[in-house]
Amino acid sequence: MVPFTSEHAARGVIYNMTLSPPFDHPQEGYGMAVADLDGDDDLDLVLTGRADGLIGIFENTGSGSFINRSAVAGAGNALSAQGVSAFDHDRDGDLDLLIAQRHHPCRFLRNNGGLSFTDISAASGLGFSAMCTGTSVTDVDGDGRLDLYVCTYLVGTPNRLYRNRGDGTFEEIAAARGVNSVGLSYQSTFADVDADGWPDLAVSNDRGFGNVPNQLWRNLGGTAFLDIGASSGFSVALCSMGMAVGDPDNDLRPDFYFTNVPDPAPPLFGVNPLMLQSGPLAFTQADAAWGVSNQRFSWGTFFFDVDNDADQDLYVNNETFANRLYINPGTPPMVDRAADYSVTGTSGLSFSSVMGDLDRDGDLDMLVNNYGSATRLYINQDGQQRSWLRLRVAGAGKVRDAIGAIATLQPASVGGVVPAPQRRQVLCGGNGYLSQHETMLHFGLGASTGADSITVQWPAGGGSRTLLNLPEGVVWTAYPESRLGDLQGDGVIDVTDWAAMAGFGPGPIAPGREMFDFDGDGDLDSIDAEAFWARAAVRRGDLNGDGIIDGADLGTMLGAWGSSNSTADLNLDGSVGGADLGALLGGWG
Repeated sequence: MVPFTSEHAARGVIYNMTLSPPFDHPQEGYGMAVADLDGDDDLDLVLTGRADGLIGIFENTGSGSFINRSAVAGAGNALSAQGVSAFDHDRDGDLDLLIAQRHHPCRFLRNNGGLSFTDISAASGLGFSAMCTGTSVTDVDGDGRLDLYVCTYLVGTPNRLYRNRGDGTFEEIAAARGVNSVGLSYQSTFADVDADGWPDLAVSNDRGFGNVPNQLWRNLGGTAFLDIGASSGFSVALCSMGMAVGDPDNDLRPDFYFTNVPDPAPPLFGVNPLMLQSGPLAFTQADAAWGVSNQRFSWGTFFFDVDNDADQDLYVNNETFANRLYINPGTPPMVDRAADYSVTGTSGLSFSSVMGDLDRDGDLDMLVNNYGSATRLYINQDGQQRSWLRLRVAGAGKVRDAIGAIATLQPASVGGVVPAPQRRQVLCGGNGYLSQHETMLHFGLGASTGADSITVQWPAGGGSRTLLNLPEGVVWTAYPESRLGDLQGDGVIDVTDWAAMAGFGPGPIAPGREMFDFDGDGDLDSIDAEAFWARAAVRRGDLNGDGIIDGADLGTMLGAWGSSNSTADLNLDGSVGGADLGALLGGWG
């Protein structure tokens, strides 16, 4: 079996990057994103770099084939597109688009639903010009709204941090928070480096040995940032472009990998440094031991578990050489197997790549952009041979993704051996170069049959929950406490929500039922029913929600007597009986 097959044409992804960019020659790449733009639980595509600047919007049909919606989506053109971010700025449940540009004003596009966009750049305050490059998104201050960091590449021009005011506009606060770097910045990412629930900020700077090295700021509870780059050992100086965030050594601490140019000069002699977090907020360079020094002119990069064996592998875009896929055997060194996996790319200059489960079969596919050729869609055929589990971490209300959340999964034992736990973070932009991967968390499980537990920590003081006994081969959703029992996410728990919960009946949860598993034990039972009624806006027994328990409710219950999966099964024991009648009569009138 060929591990990857190139299927862009067969699956409808026809989008050619220009061979001769109109600016910068070669302008250093274009960004792209995989994101669920229409809310139908599959990944759509956002592509940039066409000669006429048309932003590519491709709708996923559900199976990993795509329909080109670019001409009707209203996204328009971006001739010098750089960073691409898809995030829900107005908390309405769909993803808006920011296209940062290097030689033109940034473009901010509000999602109207149905793959239709409206340009609100000027009104939002994001339609600025500043030689922009990479972008990244998180809730910096814990107010429930997503903020934005924009890198710039011009001597003396500081990077920008835009705080989301919550009224559709943004204010620039980089200087006030101390993160107005004046390095030649290509990329940033918000990652919770110390696992304290607050997203920290890492920045990748070009020409760091003569200007500003790579930077790391610790988030101090949402009100300020502390520069810990030097004290932590993070601040290496190199021609730093792309930045990968992951955990290749599987010690539950986020590590970083930076791309570089093959310059033989000290201090790094042209290697791509792998900075392992060897202790709390202490980084050690380990690329030589792990075999990933690369020593090629490289740009995009990211960690992902390509073969679902529970270890994160590493992909690297090389500008004028074949791209590399370093397979992680679990202990160093990694081995480049890009040729064996058929993902070396084309002869064109290779800058950006993104990953996500585009065909929804449980393994991670890739999209690679090369100058002067079609965007390549590589479909993963190898990961299906091993177990997997995918997790969406939901936000409050209608927010689909809790950007910045951390999930720690303990796989089920295999033959009496307990596998090592895995930790992943929900990142939005910055993990790579100019582009955005899917925000779903992907766990390769090898031979394990599922997760004994998953502990989710919501960002910015959002609390935590532990979910138990989740089988493999399933896409699960973890909901915060505030969302439990609220199927619509409208903030009201009423008879409509109870009808859905009772309709599921008691037993193991399945996708779509997770918000009713109050105790997180993997099933629905009387304990969850009690928790539901404790939160509900209606009284137990008010089956029609009219505010009074009377003969109409009694008639409904008697008509359902002895049945299961009924709204009259008030204790969710699987049958309408005397206990339910007693509860109803106890609230009579």
